[in-house]
Amino acid sequence: MGLFLQAMIMPDCKEAEARAAVEAVAQKYACSFDALESGAFAEEGMIISELVPDECRYAESDDGVCILFNDGCIGYDALAKAVSGEAGKVCLLLYIYDGDYWGYELYDQGDFVDQFNPMPDYFEEVSEEKILKSKGDAQIIARYFHVEKASVERYLVRWSEEMLDEKAYADDEFGYEDWQMADFMRKLGYPYDFDEE
Repeated sequence: MGLFLQAMIMPDCKEAEARAAVEAVAQKYACSFDALESGAFAEEGMIISELVPDECRYAESDDGVCILFNDGCIGYDALAKAVSGEAGKVCLLLYIYDGDYWGYELYDQGDFVDQFNPMPDYFEEVSEEKILKSKGDAQIIARYFHVEKASVERYLVRWSEEMLDEKAYADDEFGYEDWQMADFMRKLGYPYDFDEE
């Protein structure tokens, strides 16, 4: 099994606010993986499994806070929506799925704004509508994170076999692979500063 990882960027947010929001979300929505599997917990669209606030890690900067969610937490868009709504803030949830690709979900005060998935047909063939919805919007990212569109737009592309050895930008550490997420975070001004334990 590959790497499953979820990190969140919350601009204009302090660590204490982020912690309080994560704890509130855990109390309201979190369930065990066993409960999820059994169907005992199924609030539509808000399934967050194995969120353990005390095991999440935080990195605060002048611009905001990054959260590395605990190992085993499963939440994706539900987690982004819940934390954003609880905090009343912008939340960009970035994830690595099974070591195969990275993506993001962007919410503002609990409302969906944008999403990116370079392999929208990873599980099955999908509609053109779903492909378009998951392509990411560099202009939106630029506006929310006060960066130039040109500095991030080459990350937001649909992957093909031919590009796996390429890098989006010359100063990147990673090519079109799962850890390209770290290059993207750095361009937004929030470097991935969590050492592996």
